[in-house]
Amino acid sequence: MSIWIPCRELRLQLVIIAGCLLALLAMIVTSPSQFRYDESSHIGLARMVAKNGWRDALVSPENGSAAGPLYPAIHLMLSPITHLQPPAIRWVNFCFFLGVVLLLASCKRSTRPIGPRILSGFTLLAVPFLWPAVGMALTELPALLFFTCFVLLFLRVINSDVVLSREVFGFAFVAGLCLGAAILGRQTYLIVVPALVVLMFWLREKWTAVLICIMTALAVCSWVFALWHGLAPSHQYHRLTHSSVSFTNLLLSLSYAAVATVFLNPRWLAGQRPTVWIICTLCGFALAYFARNYEDPPAKSLLVHAFGMQLGLWIGFVVGCALGAIGAVWAWTTFKTFWRERRDPGQVFLLMSLGALVMAPMKITAQFSSRYIVGCLGVLFLVVDAPLKSSRYWAARMFVGSVLGMAILWTYFQQS
Repeated sequence: MSIWIPCRELRLQLVIIAGCLLALLAMIVTSPSQFRYDESSHIGLARMVAKNGWRDALVSPENGSAAGPLYPAIHLMLSPITHLQPPAIRWVNFCFFLGVVLLLASCKRSTRPIGPRILSGFTLLAVPFLWPAVGMALTELPALLFFTCFVLLFLRVINSDVVLSREVFGFAFVAGLCLGAAILGRQTYLIVVPALVVLMFWLREKWTAVLICIMTALAVCSWVFALWHGLAPSHQYHRLTHSSVSFTNLLLSLSYAAVATVFLNPRWLAGQRPTVWIICTLCGFALAYFARNYEDPPAKSLLVHAFGMQLGLWIGFVVGCALGAIGAVWAWTTFKTFWRERRDPGQVFLLMSLGALVMAPMKITAQFSSRYIVGCLGVLFLVVDAPLKSSRYWAARMFVGSVLGMAILWTYFQQS
């Protein structure tokens, strides 16, 4: 039996992670007793369900939430505790975040004890735009928990030594249930289904298990799309533009995925030749310059609060162009990693799922939100292989990312 012995490295991890968690807990405890940002729309759907039933609530023009029924179902089950009122409702996502960390610790392939793997999972708190999703009653965390559970179970299917067995079929079935539940939470996870179809070429001997997973997931979630006659409530389509795709959203999605990677494990991006960096940087800057919206920079609310409208927008545009360059490097690194690992079905599954989720916002032609990328942080964590060991650089990333995350969450709490 391995013994987990406290050491200097471990103490550093414990102190920093405890500090981040205490800061997050303090912000939730002291958060406003009124709804903030999109909380009122999502909790409003839960109240409509309690009053009018599922069918009428989901199709009602008064439904201000574009997400599926997973969120209201969870909050209705917990309503005897939370009474559907803030700040109590904000504890739900914090608990789901802890569940995601535990699942990632189970997914991570390592011979080290579970303790260090759990601490490594808390590296997610270094990603600044995760903080609003954890600290507020928004829709991303419940869906992320079910999707992470799907990833864990489907990796069991892939890594099983037995080609076809009751155990493999059981894992595939439960994985499909979890994927279907994740889709009911955030429709963007539907893009993983075509990725699973393509994955059959790597899992030819287990194609039956993959098919069971796909059919189960579709059986769980398809009813809501039939009810809506689309991927969202029909009255939500007025928010969309006339274009069928949004190249700007794709560029933003790549940029935010790259930012998350820098905070989780920047070494994953570092192994490129100088020529690649130069070419990708020039391409990223050029694409960002022509595609970015000057009036909608990254972390707009934080920049405007800190620097004022005019200077904040200008700084945000420059930062957005820089993020576009990093996003181009991230896209190339992801493709290069996929090609190198193309004979490993497990890595192919993770990379295809990650690529599909990062590309999904291209079809969301409404305003981009960094919360779209929160949904892929679990699989990104596994792909970039966030380090188990702490270091000064890890501590610096955790500190900077957490401070930025606290600032972003604070600005959300200031919005009515």
